[in-house]
Amino acid sequence: MGISTAIRSFDTKVLSAKATQLAFSSPLEDGAFTAHGDDTWVSESREQLRANRCVAIPTETVYGLAANALDAQAARSIFETKGRPSDNPLIVHVSSIRMLRSLYHLPAHGDRQIAMPFLGTNNAALEGQHLHTLLSDAEEADRRQGGDGVWPEIPRVYHDVIRRFWPGALTLIMPRPACIPMEVLGGHGSTVAVRFPSHPVARAVISACGLPLAAPSANASGRPSPTLAQHVLHDLDGRLPLIVDAGACDVGVESTVLDAYSANAYVSDTLSPCILRPGGVTYEDLRLMGGAFERLRVYRRDFTSAEMEANPTTPGMKYRHYSPNAPVFLYYCSGSTGDAAANQLDQMQQTLGRLSGKVGIVTVGNPGPFKAPAVELVEIAVADAKELAHRIFALLRRLDEVDRVDAILVQGVDDANEGLAVMNRLGKAASHHISC
Repeated sequence: MGISTAIRSFDTKVLSAKATQLAFSSPLEDGAFTAHGDDTWVSESREQLRANRCVAIPTETVYGLAANALDAQAARSIFETKGRPSDNPLIVHVSSIRMLRSLYHLPAHGDRQIAMPFLGTNNAALEGQHLHTLLSDAEEADRRQGGDGVWPEIPRVYHDVIRRFWPGALTLIMPRPACIPMEVLGGHGSTVAVRFPSHPVARAVISACGLPLAAPSANASGRPSPTLAQHVLHDLDGRLPLIVDAGACDVGVESTVLDAYSANAYVSDTLSPCILRPGGVTYEDLRLMGGAFERLRVYRRDFTSAEMEANPTTPGMKYRHYSPNAPVFLYYCSGSTGDAAANQLDQMQQTLGRLSGKVGIVTVGNPGPFKAPAVELVEIAVADAKELAHRIFALLRRLDEVDRVDAILVQGVDDANEGLAVMNRLGKAASHHISC
């Protein structure tokens, strides 16, 4: 594991994509699109990404720091730009099922001089014709073996999941295509995490450059994830050439990571899929898929693994994340009764009596009132766990970077539905955990 800080200095440009209207040729299969309005960001992001430089792009979850997933040096530039440990894997983002399938037919990493352009778009280029033949041959071979010829490169356990949740805030653990360099995997393992984002700007950038993009959150490593372009600029100004601004992210927390493929997804030879990182798609949503998903488990809640901790297959498993400069106090209780909430608020009041300076407080539902004559309070109330999940990163950044508080107190929520993801993130951000 290493953290590199040797990074080029850029005059970071921010281009708006807010006025661009995008239309895609198909919801899943193909990534071709048309753009109406100012689309300068399309050509500039394509130019930078094909030159193996990093570009910050919006997704429905958080802003991502994107680079060519087929090139080892491009992957290394992500780690360098963020100051991210090099053994922390990256998620590969695609803009179509065609692009994902195509990865399994590309030469092994190192066997080609340049990345193949227009990957995953059914265009008239020679590469497109060649890939079309390869994909058709794979479908026919699958039928000869008794299959249905549908997406033969993709593990069948994921087919219905993809139809239900892609494009969207769900990352799937897949077999590693030979074209993906080991740097993307954090230097270890035989699987790769793959996501098909639903944000139209993210999907357009991926399709325009014709490359799968490795993209962790576009923040300095360890900081709260960015949900606005301004957050990216605050952390990474001068460390990348381009930020594409499409406004606030819709979901506000990173994607759910699901493993129904690797050895970790089996218990006593029985498929028991696992959520490795909770996120935008809930545990309850996935269980409704039925079958093996009725045995769905959540990492750290239902099981742990020393091997997975040492050699993670996905981000968010090994290192502390999401921390502002101010210390975060997290208050949690079992259950969601009125008594539990009252106990949380009482504990928060007691903490206030021991603090001084300026303190930020985030409550859920009915706020305070809090009494702290010696403390300057910045109070923020959210309606419920869903709103907390949507806003938590932005709130942590606002309290830390704008209000410049000396401490942040957050009322926890029950770990059901959206609460599972938000408590996962808050648990990693907090330096003080108070059980009520």
